[in-house]
Amino acid sequence: MKRSLMLTVVIILLVSLIAGCGGNADKNAAKDPNTAGKNNSAEAPKETVKLTLMNGMVEIVDWLNEEIETFNEQNPGIKVQQEFLKEGSGALKVKIAAGDMPDIIMGIGVPQDYLDQDLMRDFANDKIWDRLVDPSFKQAAADPTRPDKVFAIPFNMIYQGMFYNKQVLEEAGVTKVETWEEFVTALKTIKEKKPEVAPLFLGGKDAWTLGQLVSNLPLGAYQQQYGIKEVDKLLRGNDPQLGFDQPGGRIETFAKNMLDLKAQGLVNENTVTATYSDQTEAIANGKAAFVIQGMWALGDMLKKNPNASLGFFPIPPMFTDAKPYMIGDRDGSISVPAKSEHPEEVQKFIDFITSPDALKGFSKVRNSPSAYKDAQIEWSILSDDVDKIKAEGKAFIATKGTYTPSGYGWDQFGKTVQDLLAGGIKSPQDFAKSFKQDWEKAQR
Repeated sequence: MKRSLMLTVVIILLVSLIAGCGGNADKNAAKDPNTAGKNNSAEAPKETVKLTLMNGMVEIVDWLNEEIETFNEQNPGIKVQQEFLKEGSGALKVKIAAGDMPDIIMGIGVPQDYLDQDLMRDFANDKIWDRLVDPSFKQAAADPTRPDKVFAIPFNMIYQGMFYNKQVLEEAGVTKVETWEEFVTALKTIKEKKPEVAPLFLGGKDAWTLGQLVSNLPLGAYQQQYGIKEVDKLLRGNDPQLGFDQPGGRIETFAKNMLDLKAQGLVNENTVTATYSDQTEAIANGKAAFVIQGMWALGDMLKKNPNASLGFFPIPPMFTDAKPYMIGDRDGSISVPAKSEHPEEVQKFIDFITSPDALKGFSKVRNSPSAYKDAQIEWSILSDDVDKIKAEGKAFIATKGTYTPSGYGWDQFGKTVQDLLAGGIKSPQDFAKSFKQDWEKAQR
């Protein structure tokens, strides 16, 4: 009897305890509107979306890692990871062929055949273009075969021009030069007053450094003559009116002027054996007065001499019907697959990396001006020079270089210039004929 009574009491107490706990839970739930009406089972956390970013620019690896870290912290449901590949375009081909397309591509030129297949997203209608400093830059970034499509968002405009050592020019009494005749006179003055200095330094062993001279001078003159869009049509069609081998034409005149500079000792004696590294070291340390290069070379120059006193001029024209040149091209870019598995997360990263703050950082890293109005800063020691060039309006400033046939670009141009300077090509007319033959061969 007593046992039965005790058992009954225990059961009543247990039931009361359980009921009390349940009541407290209900009261707590009522106090917390976020849990009211929900069951007590814990919700499974959302799976983190992982995005692979393939980068082909070694100069931005550290900067990009810092930006990615910030993005990942601000977006805990997304994790972006950088994969740097030196041979970007080739590695991208392999990955696409293997079905391993990265989620985001930066600083890598996507092969044209993939663009032709519409494998990449078209940004033509993106709002970012409203932010451009120069609206024509959108056309410069457009697909060459379908100008109504833009498969990559560019970051900067990187120009090619003429670096000069300020201290050397000041000591020689040389001021700004705007014509080819003034340039040659300046070179002669430097040779006379600073005989230990190369007036114009060529790094001809690296053929592309000579090839860019062809791109900037005779081909750049065609840009001014016909307009950027029209000249590309003429060059693609190998139009006879371009007169590549015409006596006294632009190509022959370029070759003649190069030989004249060499004959007068106005370039370094080792023009075809000096390297690009020799070139950047010479201008940085006052062993050269001028070099013709792109802004990408500034970082290398400052590594050779962090205190280098450098300025930037447009390239003086060899032709009376042309202005000084400052030819640019897009620098840095971001592309994404057209059929992304995570379009919302990818777009979040694009918005982040193309924000004004991120673009300002990229501009600093690349020592070149941003393409966007809301990301303008003093990007390098050349900032004031470039702003002045633009303000004066005396230079022809192109937003891209000219068309060249596939497989016939700066390296191949440069090898022909090497041959000219080394004596293998005997005359300017022979150079013009050789250039035309090589161009036509590459067009086939």
